[in-house]
Amino acid sequence: MKKNILLIVLLLVAANSDAQTPLTLSRTEAIQLALKNRFDVKANQFDVAIATSKLRQSTNKWLPDISADGQVKYSPQLQNTVIPGGVLPGYEESTLVPLMVKNETVFGLNVTQPVFNAAIKNDKQLARVALSLEEERNHAAKIEIMLQVSRAYLDVQLKGLQQRVAADIAERNREYETIARGMYNNGTLIENHYLRARLDHENAEQLYKQATQNYELSVMHLRYQLNITDTVAFVLSDSLDAVLDNTPRGERTEMVQLKLQQEVNTLYLKKYQQELLPSLSFTANYSQQFLSDRFNYGRAKWWSPFSYVALNLHVPISSHVKNKAVMTEYRHRISQHALLLEQRQSDINYEVQQARSLLANAILNQKNAKDSYELSKIIFHNQQEQYRLGAFDYSALLDTEKSLSTTERNYIQSAYELMLAQIQLQKATNNF
Repeated sequence: MKKNILLIVLLLVAANSDAQTPLTLSRTEAIQLALKNRFDVKANQFDVAIATSKLRQSTNKWLPDISADGQVKYSPQLQNTVIPGGVLPGYEESTLVPLMVKNETVFGLNVTQPVFNAAIKNDKQLARVALSLEEERNHAAKIEIMLQVSRAYLDVQLKGLQQRVAADIAERNREYETIARGMYNNGTLIENHYLRARLDHENAEQLYKQATQNYELSVMHLRYQLNITDTVAFVLSDSLDAVLDNTPRGERTEMVQLKLQQEVNTLYLKKYQQELLPSLSFTANYSQQFLSDRFNYGRAKWWSPFSYVALNLHVPISSHVKNKAVMTEYRHRISQHALLLEQRQSDINYEVQQARSLLANAILNQKNAKDSYELSKIIFHNQQEQYRLGAFDYSALLDTEKSLSTTERNYIQSAYELMLAQIQLQKATNNF
């Protein structure tokens, strides 16, 4: 029994340990997690499903239209028909005679099949392009989400760096205050210099608290972008200065959408041009007719079938005038989109060139700033020992501290510029 209890306890501890194991996320893994979890991504899929349904609807227009009709017509007073004299036996003079029956019932089956209709063909092509356009818009929405997640991911790393730097500054000022307190107690430092060191330490601690708050807010924002709860712990595995592959991957979604929109304009022009063509359809009907003065439908002798087939031709005439202005409009749209395509391609080429230059500069600046930051740590330790030995007063220490703070700010700024350059190049090269 004791062994069973011990086994259950161990299993519970192991399960709890697994539940608390944090997720290790690279930036790519964070993007994939967001695409899996976010509700807007799932909602956008319905736009594609709707466009797919519209394509099926346009295809179904070629299916035959089959319908059943029925009519029960009862005439208490029948309409008379003029019978010329001598036509019927017993009617030497023209007279009015009711030739119909009071109950006329017809049940029929109708079939209409399009044979040639350019409008239906063009509607199907338009629906197919609309589906491709909707898929590309969905892809563009995913790219925007990827950019948002990338910014949030890098922002957490940047805020983490700011927090670490603020912690170093707070620790440095804490040691300055400790040394100043000892020197003040020994009578080798005036009170004002000690109080100034104490004030600088308190300011540095406040800055560290603010940096910690900003870091926590950035983590909260990343959780929101990933659509995960506060109970899910995660660790970011990419380093802030890690540079992703920037090889262009496929055509930019803006270009694809413009080309698809140009195809839509071309198809609409073709549609209005082909609306001037005649359309041809086939119609067939089979009916059963009941004629009697009564409602005795069970009497087979009063039932009789009839049927017909027809070939229907529709030739538009006024459309030659009505569609002229519309066709002119779409010719203008086609010319406009051709120019927009050229300009957008030029914009993209410039964006890629600019982004690569910015990233190259940001990498170099980040390396130099990081080297200076590491050097500032060595200066701090040397400065601390010299200050402890009384080699210079606190005012001289503050001058050196300003240089150290400038180096740290430059390091953070270079990291921020590297982050922006990476995102800009990632977007410019469609590298997702």
